[in-house]
Amino acid sequence: MAFVPLLHVVTIVAKGGTGKTQVVLRYVSENPSRFLHVWFFDATSDATLAADFKKLGKATGIGESVDDVRDFLGRMHEDWLVIFDNADDPKVDLSKYIPQCDHGNVIITSRLTEVHQMASPGFHLDFSDLEQSEAVDLLLKHAHKNSDNDNRQLASDIVDELGCQALAVATAGAYIASTVTCTLSNYLSLFKQKCKQLLNYKMKSFDGYQKTVFSAFQLSFDQLSSSTKLFMQICAFFHHTAIPVELFYRAAAFTGDDIQPGEEKTPAVEELKHFLSLFTHNRSWDDTIDELSCLSLTMYDSGAKALSFHSVLHMCVQETIIDKERVCDITLLLLARATPNGVTDADYQFRWLLVAHADCIYQNNCSTFLTYDCLGRIFNDAGLWIKVENIRQKTLVYCESYFGRYHLNTLRSKSNLAQIYKELGQVEEAKVLEKETLKLCKEVLGEHHPDTLRSMSNLAITYEMLGQLEEAEVLKKETLKLRKEVLGECHPDTLTSMNNLAITYEKLGQLEEAEVLKKETLKLRKEVLGEHHPDTLTSMNNLAIIYEILGQLKEAEVLKKETLKLHKEVLGKHHPDTLRSMNNLAITYEILGQLEKAEVLKKETLKLRKEVLGEHHPDTLTSMSNLAITYEKLGQLKKAEVLQKETLKLRKEVLGEHHPDTLTSMNNLAITYEMLGQLEEAEVLKKETLKLRKEVLGERHPDTLISMNNLAITYEKLGQLKKAEVLQKETLKLRKEVLGEHHPDTLTSMSNLAITYEKLGQLKKTEVLEKEILKLRKKVLGERHPDTLTSMNNLAITYEMLGQLKEAEMLQKETLKLHKEVLGEHHPDTLRSMSNLAITYEKLGQLKKTEMLEEETLKLRKEVLGECHPDTLTSMSNLAITYEKLGQLKKTEVLEEETLKLRKEVLGERHPDTLTSMRNLAITYKKLGQLKKAKMLKKETLKLLV
Repeated sequence: MAFVPLLHVVTIVAKGGTGKTQVVLRYVSENPSRFLHVWFFDATSDATLAADFKKLGKATGIGESVDDVRDFLGRMHEDWLVIFDNADDPKVDLSKYIPQCDHGNVIITSRLTEVHQMASPGFHLDFSDLEQSEAVDLLLKHAHKNSDNDNRQLASDIVDELGCQALAVATAGAYIASTVTCTLSNYLSLFKQKCKQLLNYKMKSFDGYQKTVFSAFQLSFDQLSSSTKLFMQICAFFHHTAIPVELFYRAAAFTGDDIQPGEEKTPAVEELKHFLSLFTHNRSWDDTIDELSCLSLTMYDSGAKALSFHSVLHMCVQETIIDKERVCDITLLLLARATPNGVTDADYQFRWLLVAHADCIYQNNCSTFLTYDCLGRIFNDAGLWIKVENIRQKTLVYCESYFGRYHLNTLRSKSNLAQIYKELGQVEEAKVLEKETLKLCKEVLGEHHPDTLRSMSNLAITYEMLGQLEEAEVLKKETLKLRKEVLGECHPDTLTSMNNLAITYEKLGQLEEAEVLKKETLKLRKEVLGEHHPDTLTSMNNLAIIYEILGQLKEAEVLKKETLKLHKEVLGKHHPDTLRSMNNLAITYEILGQLEKAEVLKKETLKLRKEVLGEHHPDTLTSMSNLAITYEKLGQLKKAEVLQKETLKLRKEVLGEHHPDTLTSMNNLAITYEMLGQLEEAEVLKKETLKLRKEVLGERHPDTLISMNNLAITYEKLGQLKKAEVLQKETLKLRKEVLGEHHPDTLTSMSNLAITYEKLGQLKKTEVLEKEILKLRKKVLGERHPDTLTSMNNLAITYEMLGQLKEAEMLQKETLKLHKEVLGEHHPDTLRSMSNLAITYEKLGQLKKTEMLEEETLKLRKEVLGECHPDTLTSMSNLAITYEKLGQLKKTEVLEEETLKLRKEVLGERHPDTLTSMRNLAITYKKLGQLKKAKMLKKETLKLLV
């Protein structure tokens, strides 16, 4: 094929300040023999082009007009290069200046993307900013600094702030070099103080480049329409990346219902309305995007429908705002209009997109009621409680100053602040504020006003959080009575009161009353609000929880599955309430012994919460905590320990060391230490948790009593039985006083005390107490409740220890039968019943029956819990003992060696169960005549005990 001569046109397009001109000049200087002639034309305007063409024509004597010079270039067959620099004006027609010929070379630098249309095929370049290492080199070069590690680290911070934009980086270096008081270490603080001055700093360069960072930007900004300029100035108050276009569309569609009349500033409102018309007229918004993109002023992500600005351009835009208060007012109104209190999945996800932008406004200390309201809403959804607290404190100060102490907005601000105190675990502070709010509401609004009743309801919930359950019950009953009188029996607020009172009944252990009231609330919510209303779904979930507490696990599972399905349909799969439903269903799976199902669902919930709410959101931390508990139940104790430590660390950082959730994490980690056989660590952590709960929640709070109970269990495992007995008696006494004699937690305390009596050898005391507990559990929880079955099992073990083996056998058979009926054949509690019955058979001398039942239990535990679960290892140990009693010593040896190996791997060498396995195997070696092996193993055991 014959060679076809061509005019080569290369286009280089990028925003101002990226170093397009410098790249071209460097290319020319590094290739001096490549072109016979090089001409440089300033293409800023027709006037600058005409002037440069005239200069060339005059110098060569070919004529001074554009046509003369262009035709001259067309006739020159030597290899020449023409550079059209800064062709940024769309009104300039460059084709008038480029020779029409089949030879020569042209380079065009521009900010206009449309210039690429002039490039030869494949000869267009889009410039981005420098790589960080290149930017650091450029900064240090212009600053005349050595490239050592310390300087490079300081330079990295500077170039990151400047977005690695070439001109900004070079200018920063030049300023550092020429200013005695400016160094690499203090440049950024100076930049924040003197932003405009430094953006306008003109560096001295050999290439004759005269533009500052700001003036380079101004060339493009001046070409924009007035509405697009305002758009950029509004964006200057947000974060410079990922500004969602939906923000403007939502504001344009706003009806105005939740704008406080006294807050509106008419000029800002009218200007905003005019500006938002961009988003209601066809193509207006597209024209704005095209205008900005054409000048390389923005990057538009069409998939995410979001705009991003270079950080330096973003700063430059801020410097173009003359009346900052006016544009700030417009921006704040826009944000307020775009973020009403919607509860759909889309609303939550949209507000999550605004967290970084809300943070920018928060940092700028913008202070209006509207701003505080919408920022509080955005941060609240994100679980940023400290920021919400700060905003709500400012809101209250603002409202008291602007509206007055008795205004409804002020009273509501007090109430909102109290709510965030509760989220932060500052429940006493919340109580003080809510009491004050209720008093003022009664004085200002009257005893029957809906806001007064809301204040009563809030205070009652606070009493409940403080463990003051009787006070909570009294106030909730009063609130419900008044709401029925004032609002009517079917009003949504009345139904909320019914729901709240039912929860208090549940916490008081009045389970039948709770069930009745929850059923009634659900029925009314379905009638009044409809089957798909979020409050109806909340009622369904609450009723499922009471079913769970009552041991009606299948009913709980069915209702929770239905609730989750409806949450997904109504609110969407990413809505916080949907994720809460997933978490609740996973807990039911766990109680049902379906641990793998629970693990899968908890992992999915955690993954979604991280994606939707962020890694540090309190709900995400709750998911981490819940997953750790499932790992623990699956016998994956090391995994549980790692995750609980991480959760505790994050809760301390996010919520503070004294938050109730943090104390719960401490308690959970201590329990895992206990299961790992790390009893001293468990004791230390449980003591610390109890001390903090007494300080934070009070000595009689239900959570404090849980800590007392847990510490007593650790004392028992450490063999400190007297200490355990004293603490359990104290816990039981307090639970009877605080919760009542029939509360499930009180019955748990009685059960724990009975176990301690048993370990102290006081078997008659144990028997009397366990019979009483069984009688009460049958009465309070019902004959088939899992806790009732646990009591039957405990009493059977006591019969066994008392030598009443026939009574033990009968009761264990009945317990096993009920466990199979209530929980299913594969539930861990059912398998525990099988194991206990096998031990009784052994004591009765029915060794073949024992062997068969233990082999079946081991097989099922391997299937259900896995080969390495502590309960599976217990079954292996028990079966080995039975083999030994049957004289099958080789079988015993093989099984005990395997058990010991697995216990070392799973529980560690010093765990009490591991040491028991070592002792058992040593005895077996001795019986087999393997005395050397037995002696070595005994030595190893003694060494580990020291």
